[in-house]
Amino acid sequence: MLLKLIENRDAEDTKITIEYRKKEEQVNKIIHFIEHLSEIESGFTAKSEGNLFHINSNEILYIESVERKTFGYTADHVYELDCKLYEIEEKYRLLDYMRISKSCIVNLKRIYSLKPDFGGKILVTMDNNEKLYISRQYAPALKEKLGLGGRRS
Repeated sequence: MLLKLIENRDAEDTKITIEYRKKEEQVNKIIHFIEHLSEIESGFTAKSEGNLFHINSNEILYIESVERKTFGYTADHVYELDCKLYEIEEKYRLLDYMRISKSCIVNLKRIYSLKPDFGGKILVTMDNNEKLYISRQYAPALKEKLGLGGRRS
């Protein structure tokens, strides 16, 4: 892949052109990322104790669904989010958010360590020392994304 950047101080707006021989998965990912970049950068609108907050996507350690509500956990606070888990998974799939169980998505950038556990699970320690489990169903995809020898082709 060739990346060509051109600075044009006379341009009215930023223009992105993608030239490809065949529209493959990598091209689709680039298109999806560009189309949703402003949404992704905007972070989350969250509620806590009757107040609305804007939470940067990098602040979130993990997101969990409990009793049909979605919660975002930062290092020191829990916020209720106005979106469903599957919406977050789709919106942030090209970044460092990944589903680790049926009810949880983790921010990979906020993982401190991983440790294999009983039954094919993986114990995750977040950078605030909170511990989560990656279910064995999602463990291979995580290993693959992190380049740890997950699924084989």
